[in-house]
Amino acid sequence: MTDATNQPSDELDERVEAAVDEAKAAADRAAREADASLEAMRNAAADAAERGAAALSDAASQARAVAVDALDDAEDLFEDASDWLEEKYRENPALVLGVAVAAGIALLVGVGAIARAIFRR
Repeated sequence: MTDATNQPSDELDERVEAAVDEAKAAADRAAREADASLEAMRNAAADAAERGAAALSDAASQARAVAVDALDDAEDLFEDASDWLEEKYRENPALVLGVAVAAGIALLVGVGAIARAIFRR
């Protein structure tokens, strides 16, 4: 073979080698960018999870505080009602017993109506 026939082949080899090197460099850049993107996504997911956990913790604390306040209020109301009922019973026991019986009957009628409504379906 002559030098004239080898020259295009050498030039083609150099071009192919340069293209392969460029492709490797581009693949390395793409891999680094993908790693950076994945790391950013991991960090964002971790931050979102922390914020969600903090929000749930705050909501649970607030719900507990509301429940404690409601129980305290109910306890105070029950004590006040008991005191009022004792006072009224001392004044007029027949009236208090009559109201209690009427409330019991109303409760039974209400429960009966609900039970009939449930079993009719």
